[in-house]
Amino acid sequence: MIPENLPRQVLLHRSQNTYLTHLKRLLENWQIEIFEASVRAEYRDTGILDSVPVALALVSEEDFSGIDFLRSIMHSNNWIQRFMLSAPAKTELYMRAVNKAHINYLLTLPPEAASLATYLSKAQRRYENLTRPFAKFDALTDIAEELLLDNQKFRLEANTDALTQLMNRRSFNNIFQKIWQKYKQKGIDFSLAILDIDHFKKVNDMYGHASGDLVLKNLGDILLSNQRMGIDYAFRYGGEEFALISLNSNGKEMKGYVERLLRMVRNTVVKDKGNFIRITFSAGVSQSRDDGSPEKIIDFADKALYRAKQSGRNCVVVYTPV
Repeated sequence: MIPENLPRQVLLHRSQNTYLTHLKRLLENWQIEIFEASVRAEYRDTGILDSVPVALALVSEEDFSGIDFLRSIMHSNNWIQRFMLSAPAKTELYMRAVNKAHINYLLTLPPEAASLATYLSKAQRRYENLTRPFAKFDALTDIAEELLLDNQKFRLEANTDALTQLMNRRSFNNIFQKIWQKYKQKGIDFSLAILDIDHFKKVNDMYGHASGDLVLKNLGDILLSNQRMGIDYAFRYGGEEFALISLNSNGKEMKGYVERLLRMVRNTVVKDKGNFIRITFSAGVSQSRDDGSPEKIIDFADKALYRAKQSGRNCVVVYTPV
């Protein structure tokens, strides 16, 4: 019969002690998993020292390396319950064990099954009592980390368009206001472009909304992959509309940038269910030097976009006062 509340794992010091085989047999009969080592370093990077509750060492006057082993275990994890098993010996040996390794339990050899089981059970309970607060703390830490990751995920979802992975209209409003403040405070110029896919409704009508989504995602990929780090910011502005903000650029420079994007889009074929879909877009550009207010800069880009559509679409127009 297996005694109750025994540890499921123990760390055993490997030695030449004649009683080692007998001790291992007892532990195996109780279905205790044995991790055997001569030195702590054998298990230093395995995680075993973070979970095993008991370490045992057989010590004699001829070989007291087990005391050094138990001491190294103590320095690695002080909660592990340390057993020294030794034949009756001189007082100096016990003093060495207590003072050097701070052993928790001292038993005599040969190991007597009932006594060893009793003390292993006590050691297991003591280990659980010592580590329970840390287990609760770890659980709370895990929960906190999970909530933090969820919060970051929700924040990302709240600011990112799920289909295109571009920043969404909410992000645009926040970033545009911040950039406007930098422009007013430090004179950092910027340009704004609003893009609208030409005849997008026909895409949905002819090929279906799934194909329309694929077209939107494809354009989003082009905008994402052609952003200049720290200069360009791309957004899904709404529906088939997209927005770009470029720092340190004027209207002419922004027009050239958007026209390069338009050439890429013209040369891209979206393949879906045997269909080959080509698209273009119209774009209107405004610049911070047009001045006024953030709302006017956006309104100027909208007016330029309208002129692009009126000019036959598939082109980029920079806002100029009428």
